[in-house]
Amino acid sequence: MKKVNYTDAPEEIAEAIVVAEPIGDFLPSPEFFAEKLTKEKISLNVDAQAVARYRAYAKKHGLKYQSLMNQVLSNYAEKRL
Repeated sequence: MKKVNYTDAPEEIAEAIVVAEPIGDFLPSPEFFAEKLTKEKISLNVDAQAVARYRAYAKKHGLKYQSLMNQVLSNYAEKRL
């Protein structure tokens, strides 16, 4: 990764940028979301804003929003139920 030097930042910010450690990728890979599992088709009423958020996130990351929603629901069920 190419290092960028900022020349016009206030001194305390410039120092923080130099000292800061980059944040690693903490999201699962797209392949993780694409895992093929046995599916069961259901009808479900979901909040329109929630669907819009999933669609936007999925589009940004090149995923299918329904697969993303399924994975989130599966992970929750596995850990909490």
